[in-house]
Order: sequence, then C-alpha cells, then structure tokens
Amino acid sequence: MTPSKQNYYIILPIIFAVACWLAIPAAAHAQFIDLRLDVDSELTAHTVQPLDFGAISTNSGQRSIDLGSINMGIFNITALENQLLLVTLQKPDVLRHNNPAIQDTVPLNLFARYGFSAQNYQSATSLPEATNSLKVETNPDPGPWNTIYIFMYGSINIGDIPDGVYSNEIILNVEYI
Repeated sequence: MTPSKQNYYIILPIIFAVACWLAIPAAAHAQFIDLRLDVDSELTAHTVQPLDFGAISTNSGQRSIDLGSINMGIFNITALENQLLLVTLQKPDVLRHNNPAIQDTVPLNLFARYGFSAQNYQSATSLPEATNSLKVETNPDPGPWNTIYIFMYGSINIGDIPDGVYSNEIILNVEYI
C-alpha cells in the first residue's frame, strides 16, 4: 500500500468520527418550546339585591316598586372596560304559586335600566329589549375592570288568588362579543 492510500484510510475514519461528533452535540442541544397561552377574561354577574314585593293581601290591586325603591332588584356585572357585552335579560310575565297544583298567577310588569353606579340609578339608561349590546365604560379608578348595574322595578296586580308564596326567576345572561 502506498503512503498516500494509507493516509487516506487513516484520515477518512477520523473525518467521519469528527463529523459524527459534531452532528451529535448539535442534535443533543436542540431546543423545543412548548408555548401555551390561556387568556381568561373574567366576567361575573351577581344579584346584589333581589326584587321583592313583600307580603301583600289578596284583592289588594296593583302594587309598584319604583326605580330607586329599597325593594328594587339590582344585578351587577363586572367586565373588562371598553368591551362590548351581549346582555340577555329574561323577564317573566307572571308570578307562579310555589305549589304546582295551584294554577293561579299574579301578572307582572317589569322594567330594566342600567348604569355604572349603584347610587346613581336616576341617570341609568333603559334596557328596552330582551337582548342588548352594551359597551363597558372606562373606569375612572385604576385597573382594567368596571361594573355595570342593572336595576329591576315594576308592578304586580293582586286579584282574588289563593294565599301562598308566588315567585318566578329573572334570568340574566352576559357574554363578551
């Protein structure tokens, strides 16, 4: 064997070993990033005060709870400021007796208004529809959240009905648009 061929057989395995050595650490030092991003825009709705007509006698006629009354219902919704909300308010037309065997009902006429202060209900805006799109105003306090208050008020008409507890549910559904 000539010296040049002998050098070739020695150099070739060394080059191969060096190439493998360079390739292995590169693969061993590869980085993988598993990125997961969860954004949870918290949205809360609570009953601050239930709408309460109290105890009323049979055949007492129409009873009203006016806007601003201590018995008006109040919901609050806390959401990110400057966001659009889809607010669906399901208001019942009647109050039903808690005993399902009694079919008599009490007619109910409800109204809703909303504002950004629980104390400033006089300047609240009417919620005329069952489904409304509302924009959350910028909060003057620091922080990205603001609270919307929904005020419920109205009247009932008590006729000749059996004694008992009459009730129903107001359903408030809120979603970000």
